[in-house]
Amino acid sequence: MIRVGLTGGIAAGKSTVAARLARDGARVIDYDRLSHEVIAPGGPGVGPVLERFGADCGDGHGGVDRSALAARVFGGATADRDRKDLDDLIHPLVYDLAAKAERPWLEGSEVVVHEVPLLTEVRSAIPFHFDKVLLVEAPSQVRIARMVNQRHMSQSQAVERIGSQTDSSARRAQADLVVGGSQPIEQMFESVDRIYEELKSLAQVSSHSN
Repeated sequence: MIRVGLTGGIAAGKSTVAARLARDGARVIDYDRLSHEVIAPGGPGVGPVLERFGADCGDGHGGVDRSALAARVFGGATADRDRKDLDDLIHPLVYDLAAKAERPWLEGSEVVVHEVPLLTEVRSAIPFHFDKVLLVEAPSQVRIARMVNQRHMSQSQAVERIGSQTDSSARRAQADLVVGGSQPIEQMFESVDRIYEELKSLAQVSSHSN
C-alpha cells in the first residue's frame, strides 16, 4: 500500500481530483464526509460539540446544525479559539474513522488517498505517515468565484474562509506533487491519470518489498 495525502485550499478542486483518482482505482477516504458523519445524528461528536458550543447548535434531530456551527467558528468574535476547540473535539474522531476505513487495504498494493483539506495545518498531529502529498492549487480569485457561484457564499464569507486557512506557500512546501485546479478539466484529468499511474507503480513496489 502507498498512503497519499490529498490537500488544497477550499474550492481549489480537491473533490474533482479525488473523484478522478477513485475512478482510476484509488481508495479514497474523504475527511469532509467523515467530519459530517461524526456530528450527524448518533455520531460520536454530537455530545461534545453541543456541550462546548451550546444546544442552539443542535439540528433538532439528534445531530449538529452545521450552518449554525460554521457561523460560530468562522464569524463570531471568538472564532479563532472556537475553531481550535472544534478541531480538538472532532479531529481525533475523524482520524479513528479514517484508520478503520483504510484497514482492509493495508496489506495490498492499493493507492490509499486521504483527502484532508487541512493537511498542512494538522500534519504534526495526524496519526498517519504519508508517502506522498498531492496538492491541488487554484488562484484565490478562482476559488472565491466558485464559493460564491457554487456554494452560494457571499464574497466576504468566501474571503473569510480562505483567510482562515494556511497560505498556499505553506501547502506547496509540504507537497510532493501538484495539480492545477483551474486548468481545463480534460487537462486536469490527464495530469491526475499520470500521477495515479506513478502512485500505483510505487504501491506495487512497496507491496513486493514487504
